[in-house]
Amino acid sequence: MADSVGARRGVLLAEKRTGGAGIGNSPVSLVIITLRPGSENEVARAQIESAVSAGYTKPPEPPCSKGRGCSFYGQPHLPMLTIETYSSGVPISSFGPVPEGQTGVIISLS
Repeated sequence: MADSVGARRGVLLAEKRTGGAGIGNSPVSLVIITLRPGSENEVARAQIESAVSAGYTKPPEPPCSKGRGCSFYGQPHLPMLTIETYSSGVPISSFGPVPEGQTGVIISLS
């Protein structure tokens, strides 16, 4: 599903799986962190369109951006999807600030 929603586009900074067996009742999740060229709004819109193309219901406007998460859940036969975007200069996870002209993206699937 990660490839279907375009989660690995851009420069891949990290990809990790969390949860599952041995970790209580937490769901198995895949978290992918990338850097992509363009403004936060452009990147957020493109990522949302990729999710919609993969079968997720389009969220209401305005699109999820400006550091706010956008979640797609409760959709039959699809994992929960969360998209977070980070503009230039804003720290992303443990990688430091997002470089100028780039947008940081965190995709979570569970």
